[in-house]
Amino acid sequence: MDFSDAGLLSRKVMQEVLMHARGAHRDLELLHNMVRIKRRSTLGFLGGGSRIEKDILISKIVSVRFKKAGIIADGYIQFIFEEKGPKDNDSESDIEGDENVVIFRSGQQKAFEAMREAIEQKMTGARTGPRADSHFDELVRLAELLDKKIITEDEFNRKKKQILGL
Repeated sequence: MDFSDAGLLSRKVMQEVLMHARGAHRDLELLHNMVRIKRRSTLGFLGGGSRIEKDILISKIVSVRFKKAGIIADGYIQFIFEEKGPKDNDSESDIEGDENVVIFRSGQQKAFEAMREAIEQKMTGARTGPRADSHFDELVRLAELLDKKIITEDEFNRKKKQILGL
């Protein structure tokens, strides 16, 4: 199932919104098995592609990048997919045009921190099964992503602690 199929699925089966965070031009919703990015304004439309909303299956998310908002600068939450591979230029100027990013202001940060934590918990639950060695498999997969520079060392260490319950 690709991302467009996920969008059709969510419209056919009304899912309960578990969490909601209002960003600068887009909102982020957490549903049972997906996150939804919704454009709210004309500015969001101009900066975020042609779709009004985008549904992303949690099982497709490899990593969640998070930058805290500062006094002057906005923060953001970005979803990384294994299929995309590393970007040649991972500059912050590309963040605003990325349809997998929601930018937030400092006053909105706590909601986005809670959202990131909930999404990462669901990601861990979606990828680990009842087998005892599932934690090992997940760590090996994350190490491979780190080697390919798809995730950062900080993201790897945070997920490793989360998986091992440290």
